[in-house]
Amino acid sequence: MEKLKLALMRTMIKAAVAWKWRGKKATDFVATDQKIVVENGNITIRVYQPNSANPLPVILFFHGGGWAGFDINTHDALCRDLCVAANHIVMSVDYRLAPEYPFPFGINDCLTSLDWLADNISNLGGDINRIAVCGDSAGGNLAAIVAQQARKSHPGLIAAQILIYPVTDHPSQDWPSYNSKGGKGAELTHETVNQLWHWYTRDSALWSEGQTAHELATPFRVDDLNGLPSAFVLLAENDLLHDEGKAYAERMVSAGVEVSSKLYPNQQHGFVGTQPSSAHSEAVNDIANWLTAYWKRRDHAA
Repeated sequence: MEKLKLALMRTMIKAAVAWKWRGKKATDFVATDQKIVVENGNITIRVYQPNSANPLPVILFFHGGGWAGFDINTHDALCRDLCVAANHIVMSVDYRLAPEYPFPFGINDCLTSLDWLADNISNLGGDINRIAVCGDSAGGNLAAIVAQQARKSHPGLIAAQILIYPVTDHPSQDWPSYNSKGGKGAELTHETVNQLWHWYTRDSALWSEGQTAHELATPFRVDDLNGLPSAFVLLAENDLLHDEGKAYAERMVSAGVEVSSKLYPNQQHGFVGTQPSSAHSEAVNDIANWLTAYWKRRDHAA
């Protein structure tokens, strides 16, 4: 029954997103898919190349969907828009999903994708000095963790992070917005978050029953946030994840990280990427403008 429920959920999500974006996706770019080797298998990456001279900055993108429901196709429109609006190469990672591949498969796939990018960036026409990680929701969780882990595995490689209403903590912490924004009728409910975490951590070799934190799962709970790359954090006012995203941004600031945040009034979880809207376009343009300004400022300071 669970397998059927999960398969139905994934099918409905993909169909709904595809229908909403029909005929409205950006096309001024070139996209290619290829396989990269990960632990016990391989995954697909999709590389979006702007029609511009190389080398270009690179966005390493991790899609949302609760580590279980979405894929690179559901986030194709967002990656296209980021590629065109920001004039960046976008590398979207189709990491393996829970519950078939529980934690830490997904985050390990994302960390391996960074290793691959470091080794192959020149072949993509990318600038190794201008790499940003980006993700929404669970993808924001993965992006935040990759940025944290890269401080040791690839010091200085990630120069920026864009976190779109990220998951930063475990739902057991019961942030106020879980109760005020996560009730019936919300785009993301408290019940759904609990289910997604259950799928993600069940049968995990690194997660025990009753556990609520791990450095590869809950970036807010990591003690040391020093030395993280500059960040742009996007928050939705009517989002269950609002409070933990805001708190993570504040913790980064307290650790000396340069952080810009923007609250999008009256917006629900998922407003970026799941369907065309003025709010989606505003967020994409905000990301593009933040990146452009950040790279210029960084180049002038060098």
